[in-house]
Amino acid sequence: MNNLPKHNRIRVFEAFAGYGGASFGLKRSGLKYKVVGMSEFDPFASALLAANFPGIKNSGDITKINPEKLPDFDLFTGGFPCQPFSSAGLQNGEEDKYGRGTLFYDIFRILKEKCPKYVLLENVKGLTAKKFVQTFDRIKDLFRELGYGEMAYAVLNSKDYGIPQNRERLWMFAQLGGLPEGFEIRPPQVELKYTFADFLYPDDVDDSLRLSDAQIAHLKVKHNIESFDIPEPLCLDIYNKKIKQDKLCITITQPEHNSLRVIEPVIDGKERVRKMSVEEQFHFMGFEKGELNFAGQSYSQLSKRAGNGWDVNLVGILLNHIFKQL
Repeated sequence: MNNLPKHNRIRVFEAFAGYGGASFGLKRSGLKYKVVGMSEFDPFASALLAANFPGIKNSGDITKINPEKLPDFDLFTGGFPCQPFSSAGLQNGEEDKYGRGTLFYDIFRILKEKCPKYVLLENVKGLTAKKFVQTFDRIKDLFRELGYGEMAYAVLNSKDYGIPQNRERLWMFAQLGGLPEGFEIRPPQVELKYTFADFLYPDDVDDSLRLSDAQIAHLKVKHNIESFDIPEPLCLDIYNKKIKQDKLCITITQPEHNSLRVIEPVIDGKERVRKMSVEEQFHFMGFEKGELNFAGQSYSQLSKRAGNGWDVNLVGILLNHIFKQL
């Protein structure tokens, strides 16, 4: 069993790693840490990890991991698959036909063997819905059964922590032996100083992302929008068929959901609408331009990573807040 003294370097194992959201978040937190291992099944996400975290072993499919062969670690992180619990998915929960709804059991299989001091998990807020109450209660019970006591959890929104994106996610944290009295997982909110337009890179947009006049006309008819003549760049919410006047971005999602467009001010009487670039998508996920090595991957694959990833800015704030209390 690990007993991490306060302020010592935290050894981290990042499961369901994606592009390494926990690791990038730890970098922002100011905490002393060392990533000792990762687990990621998707080949494209794995290629991103290899490019950005060379030398760190990726153990691959979590269902095939032998915990006895993992290095010791103090913090386990994991954003287990959200599709079974998301409003954008089929919402079949543990009955998900692809087996994604039960992968959290493999987290607890590893925790039972390795007994890390800390656990940080993430999913969509849909997991807290009445439909999935049995699954959510089971997660709480598993923490209790393994000696972690009561799990702390909260739904946090990126827009409340400095990023102009409306992105709500459920965060769960537990400590072996239980959390201290008065522990609060929710960090104080941060004043939002930026707008949707501030996070765009309009000078770097490839022409392939721009909609044709015919496509723009079709979009207006389909969504009953009279005009795209706006004073500053705004987000078009395809799902709700409206232009977001609050100057926020809707939730970045996988490209197949096709949920947003960028509307730019009219030039020479011409309305302008486009898709969001990869760099812009990752900016809304807390990254600075050029910070993440894209490993030469396609627009579709990188957009999928962004839609499934962690807001690394929020993760940094959250981890800093958590460890100040421990």
